[in-house]
Amino acid sequence: MRSWLLMLGVWAWAAIGLQAQCKLAFDEVDAFDKTHTILAKPINIGYMVPSNFQTAEGNKMVEEAKLVVAYSESDSINSFFLSIAVLEWDYQSIESDRNVLLLLENEEVIPLLNVADRGEFNADTNMRLYEHVCVIPMDIFFALSHFKVQKIRIQYKNYKRTLTLTPEQQEAIRKAVLCVGEASKLFPVKP
Repeated sequence: MRSWLLMLGVWAWAAIGLQAQCKLAFDEVDAFDKTHTILAKPINIGYMVPSNFQTAEGNKMVEEAKLVVAYSESDSINSFFLSIAVLEWDYQSIESDRNVLLLLENEEVIPLLNVADRGEFNADTNMRLYEHVCVIPMDIFFALSHFKVQKIRIQYKNYKRTLTLTPEQQEAIRKAVLCVGEASKLFPVKP
């Protein structure tokens, strides 16, 4: 009984600590349609890569990708989203399908449904910027709150892109999931 109370106390302390560390980029209710939108702060993922933009020192180095965890709630839909913005050197084609894959630390591969995108030219990098918006089902959201994402694979029509995450980036994604879950009143789970 004593160890159970100790464990409960540690969990409560951790939950309070998470609440204090949780910083959102956006948490507002739209005045017109009452849609509640929550966004975690964007996370740089992958590594620094050379862009197609030339400087006197060579190619300008840029972040490989950014990731955002979001939640949207209205009277008709409540959903979690994972958005990944990726710079690509060449034009790619991607259709709506399960072509964004997450490799979790428990070695489970989770395919996510994403929206079709043709990318848009980014003048700062001379590259195309693709935004992959994926709907996150509740069971996967809970898995992401527990297991870290080690790699992300994006399967374009004729090309596969793998983003390898550093341990810091892996933890940042897990914390963003917990942060959005807490702001949406999903966490902490109450019996």
